[in-house]
Amino acid sequence: MSQSHYLTPEGEARLKAELEDLKGPRREELAKRLRAAIQMGDLSENADYHKAKEDQGFLEGRIKEIETILRNSVIIEKSGNSDVVSIGSHVTIREEGF
Repeated sequence: MSQSHYLTPEGEARLKAELEDLKGPRREELAKRLRAAIQMGDLSENADYHKAKEDQGFLEGRIKEIETILRNSVIIEKSGNSDVVSIGSHVTIREEGF
């Protein structure tokens, strides 16, 4: 069973924008780095290649993480009643005397 992720509409929009960036420009940049590293020759001792592969693993992992969050997200809206604290509420705590 998947865990629900509670997101505001703004949070959902930020994740969608990050996902679009990761799947587009970031993947393309990484593919160029991999091609350049492969063209250098011997991959067993090629630090650029190994770093690019490691970065690719992190990138793909983040893409999967965001897709899972968005797939299992529950969008929360701000409540109209400011006297009740609920998920998504902004609360300011003040101590007496300050």
